[in-house]
Amino acid sequence: MTDGLRLRAKSDDDLQVLSALLQDAIIPGEDMVFERAGNRFIMVANRFCWDQPPEKDVKSADGGSVYQRRLCGVQFLGVAGIRTMGIPADRKAALLNLLAISRVDDRTVELAFSGGAALRLEIDAMDIVAEDIGLAQPTIFHPTHKFDDAS
Repeated sequence: MTDGLRLRAKSDDDLQVLSALLQDAIIPGEDMVFERAGNRFIMVANRFCWDQPPEKDVKSADGGSVYQRRLCGVQFLGVAGIRTMGIPADRKAALLNLLAISRVDDRTVELAFSGGAALRLEIDAMDIVAEDIGLAQPTIFHPTHKFDDAS
């Protein structure tokens, strides 16, 4: 068992690392909050542990590999505003699958979700803190991605 993720993203390179570590995280809509008074956006993500190999000496009932998921608290600091696109009207009941976090421009970071949904955070500067909370949980479900081969 590892100690878990602890990361502070303050540059575009840091953001790429954070995005890769949070790819395929499942985020309940009720676990996303914009604290306008504190200028921060907070979410709790159930992240697939891309940074960890399958469990050694543990197999699923059908002999498949067992992986890990962990809850990860993420704070975007210095957030001046937020815009949503394609987020369900009943956001609190939604489960969103995070595909990527990227910089749109100097003042905007986008969280892109499957199904075309997105959140755009207007930021003062890049400052994101992410930390695993709780213990790793086993999962037999390994995310897969279909890529469109346009060549």
